[in-house]
Amino acid sequence: MPIPDFLALPTLARGYLTTPNELRRIAALARAGTDLYKAAVKAELGYARDALGQDAPRVPDTLKFDDDINTPPYLSTGSKYVYAWALAYNLLRDTEPEQAEAYAQRAHDLIMGMPDQGTQVRNYENNTRLNISVYTQNFVYAADLLADWTPRGQQRPFASSADARKFKQWLGAEIIRYPYNAAHTRVNNWSAWARLTTAVIADYVGDDAPLYVQGMLKDADGAYQVDPESPCDSGETQTCLKMAAHVMYADAIQLHFDMVDGKLYEFSFSSCDGNGSKSMIRPDGGIPDELRRQYDCDTTTIADSYGAAARYSQFALEAMTSLAELAWRRGDASIYTHIDSATSRGALWRAIQFLIDNRVTLTRGSMLEMINRFYTYQAGAEQDGAKRAEYQKLLSHDLPGILRRQDDWPVGAAFVSFGTLTHGFGAMEMPQPPPKAPAR
Repeated sequence: MPIPDFLALPTLARGYLTTPNELRRIAALARAGTDLYKAAVKAELGYARDALGQDAPRVPDTLKFDDDINTPPYLSTGSKYVYAWALAYNLLRDTEPEQAEAYAQRAHDLIMGMPDQGTQVRNYENNTRLNISVYTQNFVYAADLLADWTPRGQQRPFASSADARKFKQWLGAEIIRYPYNAAHTRVNNWSAWARLTTAVIADYVGDDAPLYVQGMLKDADGAYQVDPESPCDSGETQTCLKMAAHVMYADAIQLHFDMVDGKLYEFSFSSCDGNGSKSMIRPDGGIPDELRRQYDCDTTTIADSYGAAARYSQFALEAMTSLAELAWRRGDASIYTHIDSATSRGALWRAIQFLIDNRVTLTRGSMLEMINRFYTYQAGAEQDGAKRAEYQKLLSHDLPGILRRQDDWPVGAAFVSFGTLTHGFGAMEMPQPPPKAPAR
């Protein structure tokens, strides 16, 4: 029996790392016996099922953070559960509607927990900006994957429901100011995750709710500082700027290029900018502000295969790769293909190659699956012979094979989850560009 052309079906989802119809197609391929999809679907549904049996994290009244990346569990654990359940809903909706409904309802309850509670963020201190940036986008991904779902007893799909509007209002009034700050004022992995979450929230909310942020000004050294006229303090909006979604999304993309090309500055005591080096993706692919976690900013080798330099470099790159994927789904592949023609800085693929050349232990599996899918496609489409040769060199390492050899395949739940499910492809398949939604 032929597999329906799911990608031709209408959807209300915008698509971030995947879409409902892509997941329906993947589920059909798994049912047809394709080994890769069978393994990936089985792993995802196993995780989603096990998560149903766990106690739901407590909805916090306020989000206040220490220096622990796992604070609070509603974000760190809930972000994995909510995305897994939204994926599972779409994988099962055509064959097991009752189970699919259960997953959708649980995902919905996690999405709406903090908006319904009126959860507020206490301040900008400690890990506030980082943890919000690392986890919030998963709640948005899940909400988007439920776009076509109509809850029982309701007349409207989730995308056009009062709950979706409430979620967007909460993101705009309470959350977006924190990643927006870090996207401008930091140059390390904090900025990478903050740029991603700023772009995701702006793209998802669009014109449906106000987006309140601090004003940003460049100082004499070219670094962004908070405008004292618009501090946008926690718990209020009177001193905030209200920014249009399309402007915010475009700013997040431009900030990526500024950072990787060495045109974004942070003169803190620990940054490479503040210590006489330069923050960027170097021409050799090294990221100074992640290498400094273990070595000096200008080191060209990583001797410790899973020390801080290796881990933090991957942590920054999985956020950059996720942003590249979002932009590609808006018709713009330039984050994936960018290199500064004057300096040779800024190439995402070289940053991955740098890690491979240094034989680090690669544990960000979803990142590798996304990288493998895009550059496999782009190696066949690229007109620049020098770029094409570099893409082919990267692909020659068999990135999914690295994961298999490390017994980390199919990829499971992590900061970025289930990449084999969403981006894996079979040996006889040629990846194609993903479904596109117009940029805001």
